[in-house]
Amino acid sequence: MLTIFVRTLLIYGALLLTLRLMGKRQIGELEVTDLATTLLISEIASLPITNQDIPVSYALIPIVTLLILEIFFSVILIRLPRLKGLVSAKPTVIIRHGVLCQRALSDLRVSVEELMSEIRQQGYSDLSMISDAILEKNGKLTVMPKPQFAPPNLGQLGVKVPEDPLMHVVLSGGTYNDAGLRLIGYDRAWLDAQLARRGYARESLFCVTANEKGQLLLIPNTDKKSKKTAGGGA
Repeated sequence: MLTIFVRTLLIYGALLLTLRLMGKRQIGELEVTDLATTLLISEIASLPITNQDIPVSYALIPIVTLLILEIFFSVILIRLPRLKGLVSAKPTVIIRHGVLCQRALSDLRVSVEELMSEIRQQGYSDLSMISDAILEKNGKLTVMPKPQFAPPNLGQLGVKVPEDPLMHVVLSGGTYNDAGLRLIGYDRAWLDAQLARRGYARESLFCVTANEKGQLLLIPNTDKKSKKTAGGGA
């Protein structure tokens, strides 16, 4: 039992490291070659876990080899873009200027019902509302509606609003997030001063977000007593 546990930990760690180095975060980002490599790695990784007669190295060596090959081919494809079309899909135009490309649907083996379902999920009820639609390499459908069906933006409405910098987590569970502080150009001393000015202790806060302007949003920890029940503003 202990042997299986140790083997599982070793293989799990190797898989995590391999997938992390591959640079993919989820299956939706995988292309055909990436998916093939991932499936092969998962099959190899299971062997020494289910069969104790197989040394762990028999799984680790192929996994590392596949990782090296994956990185190698990724570099080659970046430097030789013409080869990329041989191993990965290309974006395909399904609707162009309001006209449905029937040949593209046939080549992709996508039915009109499936296309309609994707369009409805993006908030459009009919093909006549769509100007262009592109099936991206990751299998997702990008839809561009005709101007009369596109939702108006603030610029079109003549409304001017100030741009607010992106908020970043700078404190979580009472612990500093130094990466978040660096992103907004501040440090721990600044954050401590801001919290003291508002009457908060770090331990009393569940989360704090801030932006480059020094604006903060404070979320108290409901499991602990806090001097205030809400936070925000600079």
